[in-house]
Amino acid sequence: MANQPEKSAPRQWREIAWNGVRFDVPANWEIGEIGRRYLLLETADGPRLEIKWGPVKGRFSPRTQLKRLAASQNRKLRKDLRPEPLPPSWEKVLRPYENIGFLWRSGPIGGRGTVLYCPHCRQATLLQFYQAPYKRPIPYATQLLASFADHTDRPLMTWAVFDIHAKIPSNYLLKTFRFEAGQYELGFSSRTSILTLQRWSPADALLGHGGIAGFQRKYVAYSANRSMMFKTRSPEIVEVEDMSEKGMMQRLRRRLQRLPLYCRARLWHEVDKNRILGVRLEGQEPIESQHLQLICSNYETI
Repeated sequence: MANQPEKSAPRQWREIAWNGVRFDVPANWEIGEIGRRYLLLETADGPRLEIKWGPVKGRFSPRTQLKRLAASQNRKLRKDLRPEPLPPSWEKVLRPYENIGFLWRSGPIGGRGTVLYCPHCRQATLLQFYQAPYKRPIPYATQLLASFADHTDRPLMTWAVFDIHAKIPSNYLLKTFRFEAGQYELGFSSRTSILTLQRWSPADALLGHGGIAGFQRKYVAYSANRSMMFKTRSPEIVEVEDMSEKGMMQRLRRRLQRLPLYCRARLWHEVDKNRILGVRLEGQEPIESQHLQLICSNYETI
C-alpha cells in the first residue's frame, strides 16, 4: 500500500476583540497599532490586516464610502484603487452585510479588501488584507471574515487584545486605554459606574516580600485613603472597599467635584502566568460585591 501524504498541522488561531468588533486571526499575527476604532495586525514580514470601523448616521452606501477612501489616498494609490467583485468565498460569508470589494497596488505591495455595512447595528467597517508580493494568495482571509462580528446581543462583551481577555457588561463604553511595557489599563463608564481594568507584569519583579498587599500599597494605593478597608486577604488576592460614612455634605462636595462616592476593588496574582490583574469599580451608588465578582471571574491573561 502506497504511503499516504502526511497532513499538515492545522493552523493555530486566536481571538481579537476590541471596542465592539471581534474576529479570529492566525496565532502569529500581532497588534502593531491600536486606536479607539482601529487595528493594524502584522507579522515579522510586515502588515497583514488593517481594520477601521464606526457608527453611521443617515443613509450609507458602500460604493460612496469606497470613493471617499480612494480620494483620501495619495495620487498614485488613488489611481490604482478600484472596485473589484468579492471572491465567491468572501461573498458567501459576508451575506449579512451590504458590501463592496476593492483592490489596490503600490509597487510590489498591494491589497484586497471590502467595505461592510451592517443594517442591524448601523456600523460601517473597512477591512483590507495586505499582499506582498502583489496578488499573493490570501488563504486565511475567508476563515477570518467568517468569524467577524461587529456587534453582540449578549449581556457581556468580549475584550481580547495582546494577552488580556475579559468579558464585561455590554453597557460599559470604552473611555480611555493605554498599553505600556509592563502595564495595561482600560477605562470604561456606564450610566451608574466607572470600571477600570489593569494588568502588570512581570509579577515576580513587582511583588517583592510584601506580596500582593504590599504591591497594592506601593504601586496602586487603592487604600491610601484611610476610609478604604481591606475586605479579603490571601497570599494571591486582596480586596478593598470604601467604608467611609456618606454624609450629606460629603455627598454634595463629591458631586460638585465629580468624584465617585463609592469604590470597590480587587487585585490578584496569576501565579502561573506571572501577571497581576486589577479591577476597580467606582460610582455614586454602592458597588455590589456580586458585580465586582462577575467582572473579576471573566478577566484573565492568556
